[in-house]
Amino acid sequence: MGVKGRREEYAHATRAAIVDAAVTRFGAEGFTRTSIDAVAETARVTKGGVYHHFRDKSELFEAAFVVMEERLLTKVVAGVAGIDDPWELVARGVDLFLRECCEPDFRRIALEDAPGALGWTRWKEIEERYFLGVVKGALDGLVQAGRIDLPPGDLTARMLLAAMAEAGLAVAFSAGAEHERADAARAVMRIVRGLADRP
Repeated sequence: MGVKGRREEYAHATRAAIVDAAVTRFGAEGFTRTSIDAVAETARVTKGGVYHHFRDKSELFEAAFVVMEERLLTKVVAGVAGIDDPWELVARGVDLFLRECCEPDFRRIALEDAPGALGWTRWKEIEERYFLGVVKGALDGLVQAGRIDLPPGDLTARMLLAAMAEAGLAVAFSAGAEHERADAARAVMRIVRGLADRP
């Protein structure tokens, strides 16, 4: 490996360490209370090292948020693998999402802080980049199986994604998360099953 290759490898490793530290700090303390200095200390790099990779705290937070989205996507994809029944697949995906909403770092970063820290537009762009296609694919599976009818376009998937986000918030901030999670899952599935009604 040449000098350039070693430098790139080191830069990649350093950036990964900074993002891991950001997830730890933002997940524990939130966006407002977390400083660049604190992230640098946790990552064992200089403050200048953080700014070499990230323009500001918002850009660093976005990287941490993306980690949360990728982690959730990985869990959902793995969790529904091998499920053939489209209703069961949707129900399992909803359950996995709501379970992740109970994880403290996901709750703090993805649900509590992301819309404000990134701005609603950017937060929504990232959310849809990772999950609009997943939700639309699950609905398309129900359509292909003859279980529901959908109008053209992705409006229904967007509406369901919004409903799931609200359900996730309710679960994440509930005093009785286990009971609330079961209620939220049933509510989301009622919405999906309602798409089977013929006009």
